[in-house]
This record gives sequence, structure tokens and C-alpha cells, in this order.
Amino acid sequence: MTEKELMLTSILDCDRTALYAEPLNLSAEQQAKLSQMQERRSADEPLQYILGSTDFMGVKINVDSRVLIPRPETELLVENILQFAHRYATSELRILDIGTGSGNIPIALAKGLPTARVFSLDISAEALSVARENSRQNNVAQQIDFVQVDFFEFVENYRELENHFDIIVSNPPYIATAALAGLPADVKKEPVLALDGGEDGLRFYRTLLANAKRFLKPGGYLACEIGEGQKEALTGLLDQNGYHHFVFCNDLAGKPRFFTAQV
Repeated sequence: MTEKELMLTSILDCDRTALYAEPLNLSAEQQAKLSQMQERRSADEPLQYILGSTDFMGVKINVDSRVLIPRPETELLVENILQFAHRYATSELRILDIGTGSGNIPIALAKGLPTARVFSLDISAEALSVARENSRQNNVAQQIDFVQVDFFEFVENYRELENHFDIIVSNPPYIATAALAGLPADVKKEPVLALDGGEDGLRFYRTLLANAKRFLKPGGYLACEIGEGQKEALTGLLDQNGYHHFVFCNDLAGKPRFFTAQV
């Protein structure tokens, strides 16, 4: 659908077909709302923030300026985890989700794996507020524990969770700091904490790969989204940290989008 069609279906609470089923007559209030939406979009506000939600794997996820907007590419990451989990899942599957943002990943996993328990981390209290509400609206709040903590502190202070998880998943900040200025105008409206991956974009991965094995059970599974052009550097980090069974998976454009590793 076009952006205008998405705005109209949101305002009218209908599908695209209904827009053309009969002549469209907006009330004065609806026309004013459409004009306001278009003005916000003209100011480079992301369309998903204007609509207030986005679809992720068939699930409605509420989003606003407190959280990163879920991307379709991340669905490939979740689909891969679900395939692994359905083959190897126990009745009490335990998943660690790092940098949960809107909660899209743990919510999709909880819906796909009804016996799973997800431990979701984020440094942002505002993001966790959005994630908790999304989990309630999608009826999976009982499966997810949301915890406000910096991952760099988590690896030092949560040693009781070592050898605890079957799966670790993350879509971390992976954009190099210097590259942030060149991002599209609407992407710049998203939280910088969810985008800035440090000087070379790899700050998070260094800590993750140095510590993930401690928190995974033997045979555990690590799945992590990556940025464009990072495959070579991450191959080196995976080798350096003793991950011998890892695979890079491409997105629909044929570019490496995430890696998986079993330990």
C-alpha cells in the first residue's frame, strides 16, 4: 500500500479494499487527522510512528519515538530461531533476548513457542514500557520477564544465569558512530541508543561473543542480526572466541543479515 493508503486505513479502521469499494467521503475530523499525518510525514517522522504501530510476523507491535521500528529483515532472524527451537525445544525452553526495544522479537518467539520463557533486557526504561504494553496486548506477558539493565553490566552482575539459556538472540546497535550522520532523515528520528554501535559498529558484538557461551547451555544456540559489510569482521570475532559451528544467513537482497552459532 502507499503511505496515504496506510494512513487512510488507519484513520478509517478498514482494509485497502474498503477504500475503493465506494466513493471515499472523509468527515472534517478525519480529513484534519489525515492532513496532520501528512504534515508529520513531511517533517520526516517515520510512518510507523505516525500510525502508532507496525506489523511484525503477523503481530501488531505498537511503536513510537521511544523504540526502534521493527524491520522485515528481522523476521528472518526470528523464523530461523523458531525452526531451530521446534527441532530441539524442551518443555521449558529458556531464551535470552538482548536489547528488546519494542518487544517484537520476544513477543513473536513467545507466540511461536508457547512453552518458552523469555528473559528480555534493555537499558531503556522507556523502551521497556512499550515492550511490556505490547506483550500484554498480545497476551504473552506471562512468558516474558523484562529487565532494565545495560548488557555490559549484565555479563558482570548476572552470573547466576550462566549455563541457563537454550537460546540467545539479539538485534543490537550495529551502525558505526560516524555513519549515523548519513542515515536517512526518518531513521535519525529513531533512538540513537538502538542505532549506535560504537566507533566501528562492533562494540556490542565483542562483549556478546566473549560472554555468550557462559550463559548458554551446552548445545545452546546464538542468533544475532548484523549490519551491512560486517560479515568479515564478525567471522574473525567468532573464530577468535572459539565458535566453530557458525553460519551467516542472507536477507532477501542476498546480503548477510544475521549469523547463528551452536555451542
